[in-house]
Amino acid sequence: MVKGVGLDQMLRDLCDADPEIKKMAARAILKESSNPAKVFSSVLKDADGPTSEAIYDILFDADADFSGIFMSATEHEDPVVRARAIRYLFRRGAFEPKDGTKWLTDGDPYVRRRVISYLFWMNDAPSLEKVASLCTEDPDESVRKDCLRLVSIWGSDGDVEQVVRALEDKSHEVRIQAVQTLRKLTGEDFGDPLSASSEEFEWIVAKWQGWWEIMRERS
Repeated sequence: MVKGVGLDQMLRDLCDADPEIKKMAARAILKESSNPAKVFSSVLKDADGPTSEAIYDILFDADADFSGIFMSATEHEDPVVRARAIRYLFRRGAFEPKDGTKWLTDGDPYVRRRVISYLFWMNDAPSLEKVASLCTEDPDESVRKDCLRLVSIWGSDGDVEQVVRALEDKSHEVRIQAVQTLRKLTGEDFGDPLSASSEEFEWIVAKWQGWWEIMRERS
C-alpha cells in the first residue's frame, strides 16, 4: 500500500506526542499511500484529539477530495472540528441544503452560525423555513440575529409573522435586527432602529406590531 517508508512506521509517527511529527506522518501517508482515504478513515475511528486534528489539518488543503472523511467529521465531538468539516464540504461543493438543515440543530451555536453563513449563498426553501423558525426558537442570541439577517435576504411574505414575533425577543440586538428585517421584507418603514432612543425604539416596535395586526385582519 505504501512505498518507501513502511506504513507501520508512519502510523506510529502519527501517534507521536509531537504535533509536527504527527503532521509529517500525515503528509507522508497522503503522498505515499495508494489509498490515503482508507488509511485515514481507519485511523480516525479511534484517534485521539491531537491526532485527529493533525490529519484534518493536512487533508483540509489537500488537492484530493476527502469529502467522505469530512462528512463523518460533522459528527465529531469537538464543535470546532464539526464547523471546519462543514466549511470543507462547502468549499468542495459537497454542502447540500438538506445537510445544512440537519446541521442547524447542532448543539453548539458556533456550528449553527457557520451553517447559516453558508446557507446565505443558497436560496433553498426547506432550509429557509427552518432558519425562519430559528429566528425565535434558537436559544442563542447570535444565532437568532444571523437567522434574521438571512431571512432579510431570502425571505418572503410568509416569513413576516415569524419576524414580527422576534420583536418581543429578550435581546435588544435581536429586536433591532427584527425591525431591520421587516423593513427589507415589506418595504414599510416606521423609523431607523439604529438611531432611535429607547423610547423611540419602543414606538417603532409598537408601530410594526400594529401594522401586522392590520395585515392579519385584511387577509
